[in-house]
Amino acid sequence: MDTGPKHMRRVEGSRQESVSTGARVVQLALLIVASCVVALAICFVAGHVRGSFSSGGWFNRFWFAFFAVTCFLGGMFVVCRDWLATKPERLYLVVVLCVTALFSWSFSVREVGWDVGVHYRNIARIADWEGPVETSSSDQAIIATEPFEVDDGRMLAAIDAREDALDVRDGQEAGTIERPKSPLTYLTGIEYVPYALVMAACGALGFSFSRTLLLMRLTGGLFYSVVTYLGMRKLRGGKMLYGVIALLPTSVFLAAELGYSYWLLSLCLYGFASLVGMMQGSVKVGAASLLRMLGALFVGMLPRVVYFPLMFLCLLIPDARFPSRRFARAYRAVIVVSALATLGVWLVPRLMSGMGTGDARGGEVDPGAQVAYILSHPLEYAQTFARFVLPPLAMEGGAPDVEGHNLVSGFLSVEASPGLLTSYGYLPRAPWPFTAVIWALLALTTLTDKDSEQQLGIVPGVVSFILCSGVFVMIVTALYFEFTPVGLAEIHGVQRRYLLPMIYPLLAFVGPSRWGLMGERPRVSALWYNCAILVCMVVVLLGSFWCSCVSAIV
Repeated sequence: MDTGPKHMRRVEGSRQESVSTGARVVQLALLIVASCVVALAICFVAGHVRGSFSSGGWFNRFWFAFFAVTCFLGGMFVVCRDWLATKPERLYLVVVLCVTALFSWSFSVREVGWDVGVHYRNIARIADWEGPVETSSSDQAIIATEPFEVDDGRMLAAIDAREDALDVRDGQEAGTIERPKSPLTYLTGIEYVPYALVMAACGALGFSFSRTLLLMRLTGGLFYSVVTYLGMRKLRGGKMLYGVIALLPTSVFLAAELGYSYWLLSLCLYGFASLVGMMQGSVKVGAASLLRMLGALFVGMLPRVVYFPLMFLCLLIPDARFPSRRFARAYRAVIVVSALATLGVWLVPRLMSGMGTGDARGGEVDPGAQVAYILSHPLEYAQTFARFVLPPLAMEGGAPDVEGHNLVSGFLSVEASPGLLTSYGYLPRAPWPFTAVIWALLALTTLTDKDSEQQLGIVPGVVSFILCSGVFVMIVTALYFEFTPVGLAEIHGVQRRYLLPMIYPLLAFVGPSRWGLMGERPRVSALWYNCAILVCMVVVLLGSFWCSCVSAIV
């Protein structure tokens, strides 16, 4: 027993913590060096066994980065295994930072995500603060998504050539693009602001076009990583369910590519994790915590306010968690006002300018006429909707969806789930076993990553299912308005990634708590449970990405 003075014990404990931290830093530095050495050795052996890469040598920077990240993450689970039991969010942060950086690096100057040209154009419009929005030939190449034709076995050389060409063309003026007409664009397009700041800063510093594009992608990945990490910290239990959903290959891919998804997914995960954390606790919730939760959901849903009904899940917090009944009533009023304000940001501009002409990619579309058709033929639309969604009512034929697969119906079928869980945009699909592992992990964590002593009841799960179902109907109907020709017995343009923001709030409240293995008195080792889940997700992420992307860069 330590009988020394308290101040001496505090100093000694501080010194021990400092030494421990210093030793950890040394271990991480050695791990980084060892990972790079192993990655270089793998590239050297591969380059000589299979012959030189298409760049003309044995070194492949994309393979090197992949194997360096793989070795580093493997070593992290050994070096920092003490985090797994008490602070798994720290290892989660390391994983998601490394993988989003790897993805961003590997995409290089290719357009592999959905609507990259549209997003890049929107970023450029708000990155130029004054005068006409001037663009270079390189900007126009991304906006127009110029075809990237590559012969088999020449991918690395083709990427190098495209990178050099875009850097040269960046000095060639190619006209201007229209500046936003309304200041409201900077609010409804808030997800583009971080990208625009990086674009403007890189332009001022004279960075090359390819480096600017990489830094913009890294910005989205960094934002997603930090915000989802902060969301995991809000949870008292269920961190592995949260981690599996946040590390879905499709979600991480979207975070590392230009677009709005990094913003929507990360802030919704943070907001709903805050909600679940409040419902798990027994202490009174404060105004600051509630405002952060509602603020994250409000700002996060601005790019796609069709998800705004999910904010009503925040009404599930019991009265017992609030300091007073008056406080609870005021809080619920704020939720209603926030949800309506989010809807108003989207609806008011459309009411002022009319329904518009719809998305030209859908063909001959007319939203106004489509609304009239649904109102006059409700049963026909209900039948079209059912055939589109439900596998038992699947209809043969029809045009391919935007992902290039002929799934005009059976949208929620198991066969279609790779498009939701393991999709890498326009890159080749990952093998099916990776999707099967994710399904198994989602089922396992949904049922067991709970505190068996905390009973939330059946009401939250039912409410969540109803709200998520309603949002899904709204999404499909909106795409029928703006993407599908009038009266067509098909629904075009609905992508499975639109379901991603609803997965966590749905699964977090599903399943009986009595099956839970975690909590104050866990039934299994938290270290091994968390380790098994996170390691499986790392294997899925890296394995599927190797199959879909990195292995083809030769």
